[in-house]
Order: sequence, then structure tokens, then C-alpha cells
Amino acid sequence: MFFLLVTGVAAHKPERPRGHEQVPGWATNEFQRLEYGVLLEVEGFASKMGGENQSDILLATAAFDLEVAVNEWLLGHVGILWEQYSREDDNLDEAYIALGGSSSTPFDFVAGRFYQPFGDFETVFISDPLTLELGEMNQVSAMVGYENAWLDLNLGVFNGDVEKDVPVDGGGDSTINDFYASAFMVPLEQVKLGVYWLSDLMETYNMSRVGEEIANQPGYEKEGGAGAFINLYLGRVTLNAEYISALNAYQLAGGSYLPTAFNLEGSVHLHEKVVMGLKYGASDDLFSTFNGAVLGFGDKLPGQSYGVVASYEFQQNARIAIEYMRLEELDDDAGGNLVTMQLGLAFKRGLRGTT
Repeated sequence: MFFLLVTGVAAHKPERPRGHEQVPGWATNEFQRLEYGVLLEVEGFASKMGGENQSDILLATAAFDLEVAVNEWLLGHVGILWEQYSREDDNLDEAYIALGGSSSTPFDFVAGRFYQPFGDFETVFISDPLTLELGEMNQVSAMVGYENAWLDLNLGVFNGDVEKDVPVDGGGDSTINDFYASAFMVPLEQVKLGVYWLSDLMETYNMSRVGEEIANQPGYEKEGGAGAFINLYLGRVTLNAEYISALNAYQLAGGSYLPTAFNLEGSVHLHEKVVMGLKYGASDDLFSTFNGAVLGFGDKLPGQSYGVVASYEFQQNARIAIEYMRLEELDDDAGGNLVTMQLGLAFKRGLRGTT
């Protein structure tokens, strides 16, 4: 479970238990480790976009995670997520079984619903980076991997939602024909980088809604997507850069469509409890909807965005943050300003058993 202003999505494999001290009094032969966590985030915002004023107070996140490690090579994980207006109905965020990845073997296998390692998305901001808007994946999948101290390789398959000539919400077909692969590296303690690939970029969490619509347009064919990132940890300073793009343009009756996104961010720990960050994001052909009747995209995400954030951990497990963002190149080339405040509470506890 990630806390308030640290990366908003679990884009990597779960951490495997490596052995822990036993707690006296726990029954033997039950489990090695049990962890559970709660994350709550409340947000208030005010914006002026294209001359229109808006404001609201949101319960942005209510999440619960439970993970049990039977032993050092077998664990199960369940995550529940509720987000006002966006995740009020589909609340099963993660449910998977992971095998391997222990101190005795570097190979592992994960099956179930989880966040695929397509993207890194590390951020200290309240708002999601544009790369996450394009690349976040949360599919039911099977994935094999290899991991050591400096290298993490993954290869996975799933049955996607976007199928050519299949009606929207028609259930798709029963063929597993979508794939992804990733390679993350830590060549130095201060450097983390990675590359990743997906067989059809329209299968990501946000893009699938667009993909189900454009898949029925003349000329549509699957197009792969790929991305890369690098994070630098330089003492109190962290630098993040990430880029995701379709490998080729989707050719539609209304023209070509090639979604891309970029995020550049820097943050500094002014104090162990105070963090400040700056970021610049850019995108092209990044939309949330498509209207087949008029062959047009809508709900455009910013073509450019930049802003600043500051957060303060006023109590252990609790933070408050304020963020300002300037958003440009929205629908009809509109732009505007967005100010958000967030109060977050994160709690995580682990219990050790004996095996």
C-alpha cells in the first residue's frame, strides 16, 4: 500500500517475505506473515478552466489491503479500493496468488488481478501524472518473472477488453491474445530505470473505454505501446522522468490517432517531514472518450501541465498537502488553474506467525 504522496499505483511485483523474527505465542504451521493496511484520502479543490469555476470536496480514496504469506515462496493478496465518482462500483482492486521469488529461487509466478508492470509512475504530487493516465493497467493476468538484487524481468498474458468488430460491453471473446513485458534495473543505488511493452495500448485501464469505441471504426488494428523511465535518488533530491507512446498510429476513418504522454518531476525533502516538488507533463492525442457518431474524441487531457506541491507529515501516518497545477490545451484549446488540498491517513500493520 502506497502512502499519500508516494507513487499512486503499485506498478511492480509484490515484495516477497525473506524471513522474519517469530512472535512468541503464535501457533505453528499457520502462516509466516500477515499484513493489512488502510489508506484514506480526502481532497478539496477549486478550479477555473476555460472561464468556468468549479469546486468540490471528495473522499478521493478509501482502500484496504490484506496480504498473507504462507511461507517464503507462497502468498496471497487482496486489495479493496473505493474512489468517489471513479471507482464506486468496481471495488476489487487486486486479488492474486504469487509463487516463488524467495531467497532460494529468483523465479516467480503471479496470477489473478493486479497492477501490471507497465509503467513506474513515481510521484510526490496529488494529481496523477499523464503517463499514469495513459499507461496504468489492472487486468486479470498470469505473469512469470525473474528477479535479483539489480534486475527485474516480467512477461505476462491476459484476455483484453478491446476486440475488433465486437459490440461495446458485448463481453469480448474468450481468446488470450494480449501480452506485456518489462525490464526494471537498479545498476546503482542512486539509479532506477526500466523499459516496458504492451501488445495493444488501448488495453490500459483508462484507454480501454476509448479502445472499445474505436475498435469498431473502419481501419482499426491493434498497435503496441512502449515506455521507459529513469529515477535518480540524490540524497534529499529525487528526479523522475517517464515517457509512454503507441508504437504506431491507429488509423481510423476520421484520421490517425497516436497517444503519447511524458512526465518530468523533481522533489526535495526540505525536512524529514516536509517535501516539495515541481513537475512538467505533456501529452498528445490523450482523450477519455470517443463518439463514433461524429468520429470525434472528447474529454481531452492536458497537452501541457506544470505545477508545484508541498506536503507536511504533521503526525506519524498522517499528512496534509497542497498542490497548484496549470493545465493547458484541453478541449477547444481551453486552459486554466487547479488548486487541490489533500488530507491523508495511512496505516499498515504486520503480524508474524511461525512456519
